[in-house]
Amino acid sequence: MRILHVLDHSIPLHSGYAFRTRAILEHQRARGWETFHLTTPRHTAPGPAVETVEGLEFHRTSRPHGIAMRFPVSRERAEMRATTRRLAEVVHAVRPDVIHAHSPILTAIPALRVGRAAGIPVVYEIRAFWEDAPASHGSCREGDL
Repeated sequence: MRILHVLDHSIPLHSGYAFRTRAILEHQRARGWETFHLTTPRHTAPGPAVETVEGLEFHRTSRPHGIAMRFPVSRERAEMRATTRRLAEVVHAVRPDVIHAHSPILTAIPALRVGRAAGIPVVYEIRAFWEDAPASHGSCREGDL
């Protein structure tokens, strides 16, 4: 089984998201499955377009530039376009059996587009809902608008 993971960010950044991802990858590899890994422009650690961290090779998506990056919604759309382009390149190179998109939705939409075009099934793992995540991180309270 060849699985291409589409991630918001990954190690070497330290977060629960990155550590959970690493654990999933380790367990899949222990089963003999091949894993491949792509991060969106939201992976903020500096590094090359392809980077090996802890024995795992990550394909990084460059952050878009321009006026669209200044505004909400247009920023997310630009990031998804960049992710879609990079994901199509990686799918062509690694020929996965399945694409596993890890939340947020900014990974799922590019994965669904590329998966549909390539005839590859897509799994979307929701880890948190956008409306709940800020409250759980303490950046707002439940009921805030």
